Amino acid sequence: MKLQFTNGYRPRFDHISRILQFLLTQGDKKKISRQEIVSALGIPEKQVENLTSMMTGFGLVRSRVTTLTPFGKVVIQSDPFFDKNETLWIIHFVVSSNPEWVVWHRVINKVLTSQDHFSVEQISSQYFSDLAIHFSERTISEKLPKEIGAVLAAYSRSELSRLGILEEEGKGNFKKSNPIDIPNLAFLFCLLYYRDKYSPGSTAVNIENVCLAENSPGSVLNLPEYQVRSILGDLHNAGLVRLEQLANLDQVRLSDSLTQEFVLERIYEGNDAN
Repeated sequence: MKLQFTNGYRPRFDHISRILQFLLTQGDKKKISRQEIVSALGIPEKQVENLTSMMTGFGLVRSRVTTLTPFGKVVIQSDPFFDKNETLWIIHFVVSSNPEWVVWHRVINKVLTSQDHFSVEQISSQYFSDLAIHFSERTISEKLPKEIGAVLAAYSRSELSRLGILEEEGKGNFKKSNPIDIPNLAFLFCLLYYRDKYSPGSTAVNIENVCLAENSPGSVLNLPEYQVRSILGDLHNAGLVRLEQLANLDQVRLSDSLTQEFVLERIYEGNDAN
């Protein structure tokens, strides 16, 4: 469990892009130090520390060694300015489905699913009282509100705001908004990411779990069951998955050749799953 994931800073995607570009030039190096990034790009060390922490949570770089993940590599090669909504939806799902980033996870999975209007102060007092046994009183009183504020700022004042998940309605006050539709291929990536994390190697996933299980695509993306089933129906019609709904079966079948990398290739080559 990591409380200070952003250290109170909203993600700067222009700097994230610069760091990703630098990492791409490093080829097959096994580890890239923070100081190498600072020296090459002139970004202050503290900012590099915060950004690489977020980039790890976003699934763009590997923890501790700061090398590109397959997702990070395809993003910097095909969507370096984070123009595609698919990129933003995947980042949103990857970071929001990981309970280790406790503040981000709870804001998305608890706060936004239970109320329409909220403030940093109200979230701090209502949703994190249990953390007092894990962190010092100073951390809770000083660091927690900054962390909550940074998550809310990420969705209201960074590229992630394009998803329409929430918006600011006055200093320190926010409201839930009406998100744009998630593209089918981005949803498919999230489904595979969920399967690979919680049931690696499985060739079928129960649709109820896809809709409702903790950290599942339906749950994290806050999608009603009918919408999840509609997306899965589109993916079935496109020949990417197979729905099995006979007798006691209600599951989505995933072929061995259907991988996260395959879906990323489809997304960034412009192929449509509709």
